[in-house]
Amino acid sequence: MIGWAIEMLIATTLLMLLVLAIRGPVRRAFGANIAYALWLLPVARMLLPALPQEWREQSVAAPMAAASDVIAYYVVEPISLSSTPVAGTAVVSSIDWIFVALALWVVGGLAFLGYHLIAHARHCRRLLKAARVDRTVAQGRVRVIETDAVHGPLAFGVWRKYVAFPCDFTERYDEQERDLALAHELGHHVRGDLIANWVALIVLALHWFNPVAWRAFRAFRADQEMACDALVLAGRAQALRHAYGRAIVKSAHGGAVSAACHLHTINEVKGRLRMLSKTHKNTPARLAIGLVGTGALGLAALGLTASGTQAAETIKVKVENVTGIKLAQDVPAPPAPQAVPSEPAAPEAPAEPKGPVKVRTYSYTVSSDGKGDEKAKDGKRVTKIVMVHADGSQTENEMPDMDKIRVNVPEIRDGKCADTSDGKPVIVNREEGGKKIMIICSNRIEKITVNAQKVAFDAKRMGMNSAMMGLRMARRSIESQPDLSAEQRAKALKGIDEAIAEVEKSGGRDD
Repeated sequence: MIGWAIEMLIATTLLMLLVLAIRGPVRRAFGANIAYALWLLPVARMLLPALPQEWREQSVAAPMAAASDVIAYYVVEPISLSSTPVAGTAVVSSIDWIFVALALWVVGGLAFLGYHLIAHARHCRRLLKAARVDRTVAQGRVRVIETDAVHGPLAFGVWRKYVAFPCDFTERYDEQERDLALAHELGHHVRGDLIANWVALIVLALHWFNPVAWRAFRAFRADQEMACDALVLAGRAQALRHAYGRAIVKSAHGGAVSAACHLHTINEVKGRLRMLSKTHKNTPARLAIGLVGTGALGLAALGLTASGTQAAETIKVKVENVTGIKLAQDVPAPPAPQAVPSEPAAPEAPAEPKGPVKVRTYSYTVSSDGKGDEKAKDGKRVTKIVMVHADGSQTENEMPDMDKIRVNVPEIRDGKCADTSDGKPVIVNREEGGKKIMIICSNRIEKITVNAQKVAFDAKRMGMNSAMMGLRMARRSIESQPDLSAEQRAKALKGIDEAIAEVEKSGGRDD
């Protein structure tokens, strides 16, 4: 149990670091939706069971199958009655430390989840209690409310779906902005983002002590919002990006509920508006390449971090060397109270140790009629392990056909493919001498990345002017709002000014 938990925490942390490293390039090359889908990797690793025991034994059985005759002896040492081992205090303290650490981990995770469940329930009750306008959209499946308890558009609810707007929503937002804000919040419900938020909170509860997980959770929420932006703007006119940017700025606020989906929080204004200044036109071929490439990368990452693989064993050994804890041990039970010693009983005589066990392997050929025949050319080569016991009895076990297993497992290579025209797959499967080969075409991937950068560069200049115009209009709108306090106006204007400076700084570069 302890070994599995530590392996799972280390493996999911490594996958979080991988996603944090590649999410930016993937979003720029293939769009925000594929970058958002990368966050399935840590969740999939948590649900991935350990590899079957027979798969692990095959790596040990392979060198034994190649040997013609292997003999090993196992001798049981006699038990000495004069040297009874005494349990040391160091072992007891180590077991107690493991038990306390495990208890703290469990209690911390449960406290984290309990806090968010209570806070979310109280927030939902406050929203519904203060609701003034109540109507339904999406064929009655989603209720839309207006309440003073929110500062901007908000989607919440898993079983009963809601969209909440502030009471001054009609006055502060024009018709286009209202439609786009509603489309954004409905997009969260359609995509199942509310369920994804609770799954992410469960993962974060297991990693409540891990700073990498907290950084990954914030990046996950940012990718979620960018993916929803891409869904709203897909197929719409370029001019609507101005209205959408204004809606984001007007909705900017400081607080956020982890399980709900806000249109925007003020600390992410710059990144979202910078994304709106770019135009991504992903063709079906490019999307297919992105799905295949990220899928292959995900399968490779899950395969390398799965429990029972050579990589997982290497990481486990390093952790054991650093911490001094054997990860294969089970959860230790609390020490039982020491019983009052009774009259010592006469010690039993030790059992007579059995003799050595002889292990050998031999191979022979089975012909087509099922009989053993070393000279049969159309036969099947069979290797058996024979264990001869001290009493003369023996046990035979047939070893698996390793050649057949090796043929079915493809060999992965990184190479360059001849044809680099658009639409060609980045993964090529073929056979060489009866062996399956999977080739990842690195030059095709490089060309896809270069093409994406060219398209983004061409669209950037047009999008830059649009973004700047939207930012300045949003700034004038906030300056003219009399219901904002000086502190609120300064905070909102600071974020917009930083966004304007960021857009001006980026200039014509493709970042």
